[in-house]
Amino acid sequence: MCFLLFFFLFANNLYAQNPMHGRSSAGAKQQPTAKKEPPIELLPGAGVLIGDVIKGENVRKVLMDSLTKTQIGFRQGGAMMFCDSAIQYIGRNVVHAFGRIYLIDADSTTAIGDSLFYDGNTRTARLRGNVILRDKDKTVTTNRLDYNLATKIANYSGGGTVQDDSSRLTSRIGYYNTITKVANFRGDVYYKSPETELSGDTLTYNARSKIVYFNSRTRIKTRNGDIITDKGEYNTVLGKSNFKGRTKIDTDEYIISGDALEYDRVMERGFAKGNVEFYNKKDNFIILGDFTRYDGVLETSQVYGNAVLISPQKNGKDTLFLAADTLISYKEAGLADSLPAVKKLTAYRNVRIYRSDFQSKCDSLGYHLNDSTIFFYYDPVIWARGSQLVAKQISVRMKNSQIDSMSLQEKAFIVSQDTLLNFNQTKGKNIDAKFDKGELRRVLVSGNGESIYHILENDTLFIGLNYVKCSDMIITFNDSAQLQDILFIKQPEGKFIPPHEIKQENKFLDDFNWRSSEKPAKGVVLGIHAANQYRSGDLKGALMIVDDFFKVFLKDNRLIFYRLNADATDIQPEFFVHVYPKNKNDLPIDKRKAGYEDVGFRFPPDHLQNGIAKYDLVLPEFKSARVVVGQYGDKKKVLWQKSYNFK
Repeated sequence: MCFLLFFFLFANNLYAQNPMHGRSSAGAKQQPTAKKEPPIELLPGAGVLIGDVIKGENVRKVLMDSLTKTQIGFRQGGAMMFCDSAIQYIGRNVVHAFGRIYLIDADSTTAIGDSLFYDGNTRTARLRGNVILRDKDKTVTTNRLDYNLATKIANYSGGGTVQDDSSRLTSRIGYYNTITKVANFRGDVYYKSPETELSGDTLTYNARSKIVYFNSRTRIKTRNGDIITDKGEYNTVLGKSNFKGRTKIDTDEYIISGDALEYDRVMERGFAKGNVEFYNKKDNFIILGDFTRYDGVLETSQVYGNAVLISPQKNGKDTLFLAADTLISYKEAGLADSLPAVKKLTAYRNVRIYRSDFQSKCDSLGYHLNDSTIFFYYDPVIWARGSQLVAKQISVRMKNSQIDSMSLQEKAFIVSQDTLLNFNQTKGKNIDAKFDKGELRRVLVSGNGESIYHILENDTLFIGLNYVKCSDMIITFNDSAQLQDILFIKQPEGKFIPPHEIKQENKFLDDFNWRSSEKPAKGVVLGIHAANQYRSGDLKGALMIVDDFFKVFLKDNRLIFYRLNADATDIQPEFFVHVYPKNKNDLPIDKRKAGYEDVGFRFPPDHLQNGIAKYDLVLPEFKSARVVVGQYGDKKKVLWQKSYNFK
């Protein structure tokens, strides 16, 4: 019969394909076949035959011989049945058998149980009590099994287990159709093999296409990582998966989630779309976007459509946000075999960067993660504290999460404002700038150097304007970012202009352009993501029922705990969740006095990433009237709590 079994990795439910859907297998009415079935034959050697009448119908009772202990046997076509005792309804072609049931189908499928009701007209066998069905290398154990020997359709209810040499599956309901080669499982489905561990509510396997389907929240554990999905399918032959519901893949190196996801296990290629989140654990950055492509062999990922990189800095005090039309991360082989590969991030078109101490915009960008160097191309402009820096090409070297140095190549121009909002300016062919703790300290101008600086006394009194023209020069600044000294290297030309002699043309160098209006704000860089209080699409359509120390959302009988800017101390206390049912009788007896079910928990440490704490909690299945959530501190002291009443 080839009863069930299926796969080795993923799952979905096409339970609606089950013609028994909506009815228990025991109570389902079997349709009679058009072909008239032969009568059930009693095999020779029966122990004791007793004629009787039950409800007006003549029957034959058959009892095992107490001396020989030989079981009673029946046959219909190629199928045989053995038992300790039986009642044979000859007129209806039905046998009701009891004790040590042993059923052998013509295709070598065997089943045992405590009792059997067999209808010879429909060829339906209903086995009850300690049922074990064996089909080739698979074994099914349950207490209720219906098996149609004509159609080769079998189903169990009330819980069952399917097992072979390497795997084991349990569920409340199981169904298999040998015509369509589709097996369905429903209710607390759990599958385990050496490669995979799966849990969910529904699962379907098509033995012809070798595709597994799932249509409910399913959790899959594999050697390569964990998968959580709502809907999808997996081809066990080609190793290809297509997840159509919200899906998250969690590996040792990364976490990727999206509203739809395709993955080729053999080629190690994936594609995700819709609220995509890509978290690189090793390099500690997150990329958000509309679409992403991933190649595990080449170790590349491409994100486009509202693409944003979120990179928490090592100092733990700031975060870099980078947006572009397209973001690509990849590895580039080292220049020598002994050198490590270079990890790079490339951004294309409409690049914007925000961090509290500097912002930038350009057309394209390259980010070397190994040495924290960023290269800006095509009309780049950077705002660092009070300075604006532009050139044809700019490279920035980061150190300890702050700007350490900057190189401006071709048509370099630096503008900064002093305390009186005057514009101090330096320009040249190339400029190398040195920073200290994020503040501009020294500027080296190489070729065609010019500068205009306003001289202040005590940062409040304007004394005059200093204009210098020199091929090469070095300019240093004090702790207040004010001009400290200028070293002229080649053929300087300069003049000091007192305040009363300053004309408008003296205030600005050629090509001066103050572009502060273009400076991207954090919300502009994040774009559509700025409006999200959370990043994960898991909360789409969720109802926020608590807005306190933690935000708590309600969705699909789940409570989702969420907090931004969280740290380890926020998740250490114990969380309590008291769920009050509408009917107290739904509670276990020992809980009825208290009146609620306590499903409290402690936050798993791995559910805190990049300052975001998030945890899903499944509520009891009964109808809830009220839920109280909060946190306990020392000695069960309540830190905070909130109550929510269900409608």
